[in-house]
Amino acid sequence: MSEYLSLSEAAKLIGKSKETLRRWDREGKLTAVREPMSNYRVYRKAEVQTLFTDFISGDSQETVSNFVKSENEYQVLELFAGAGGLAIGMEKAGLKCVALNEIDKWACKTLRQNRPNWKVLEGDIKTFDFSEYHNKVQVVTGGFPCQAFSYASKKLGLADARGTLFYEFARLVKEVNPPICIGENIRGLLSYENGKHYRWCPEKVISVIYH
Repeated sequence: MSEYLSLSEAAKLIGKSKETLRRWDREGKLTAVREPMSNYRVYRKAEVQTLFTDFISGDSQETVSNFVKSENEYQVLELFAGAGGLAIGMEKAGLKCVALNEIDKWACKTLRQNRPNWKVLEGDIKTFDFSEYHNKVQVVTGGFPCQAFSYASKKLGLADARGTLFYEFARLVKEVNPPICIGENIRGLLSYENGKHYRWCPEKVISVIYH
């Protein structure tokens, strides 16, 4: 058995990228050497195993570094999830994400890659029925499209198809009936037609985050 590891073998063993190992070599953190027979740059296996004992396990998988395990039973359902920025914020606050909806396939791929345990509902929100979550989640969140209400746009509001997705958020809240819903949008939503459209569910505890 060889006493050396190639760049690929070392990267796989400790769960780091090749570029990370190259950078560590330049910084002197894990120095590569010349293999006597081939003269290729390799790593001493014993050194790698000693330095990275905690990283090496035959039956373990690399974990997501910023994952925070929920400490309670509060659950959140995320709409217009994008790549998961808001959902990760909810996770760090101690809520468990039970499902996320997003139409963009690349964003969905990112969600599945970063959080394999999340249930990702890929597709147009209009095609989904969320009644199975009725009275089962405590928070509904979502950043519905803001372009239709932006001061920098034509401000078409509900005449813009993206603006109507605001009502899909409202539909879901009524289907799920959570104690709290959090919508993320821009200030233009407040002034569009005197703000009458965002007062669709006054009996709820509503927080609207504006940027």
